[in-house]
Amino acid sequence: MMKRWSWCGAFFVLASCVSSRPIDRPLDLPYTFIFEGRFDDVWKAATAVLENYTITVANRDAGLLQTDWENQRFNPDLYEHPEITPQLEEVRSRLKLKLSKARTNDTGRPAVRVQISKEFEIFKNFYSDWERSPTDGFEEQVVLYRIHQNLKLVVMKKKKSLGAKPAKENSKEDTGDKEEDSSSDE
Repeated sequence: MMKRWSWCGAFFVLASCVSSRPIDRPLDLPYTFIFEGRFDDVWKAATAVLENYTITVANRDAGLLQTDWENQRFNPDLYEHPEITPQLEEVRSRLKLKLSKARTNDTGRPAVRVQISKEFEIFKNFYSDWERSPTDGFEEQVVLYRIHQNLKLVVMKKKKSLGAKPAKENSKEDTGDKEEDSSSDE
């Protein structure tokens, strides 16, 4: 009998800890990522990602980028949403990016913190007008991912334009080992 009650008690405790839905993310909490690199390079990568939007604010000195209101849940030119199909509905959204200069703790190299928030609103009715609603976070994460990929391209183009050699050749020169091309001797 005691075993039975202990099993019932254990089941009750475990069942009460399970929630039916995840906790909503606060509306004003931005998605953040710290990119290692120069501010100019990250700015260039971020503006390249936002080419699919209409940018209304681009203040490089303040590190602010903001898009115009779009009358859709997400930008279908940027990505294809896995769960939501584009449809006509009374919604609007815009993105705000804040870029801040920083330095990494371990190496002291320059870094840039990028914070992105999406304002998503649903039109309720004539009396209450637009009401802010939480986002699913897909678009913000896609934009951060694309900034990371574009930053890699910006850095590679910069190295190529400066005439930098690939990493393998640089490491051979640093150690003093130089390989001679055996095919040119023949």
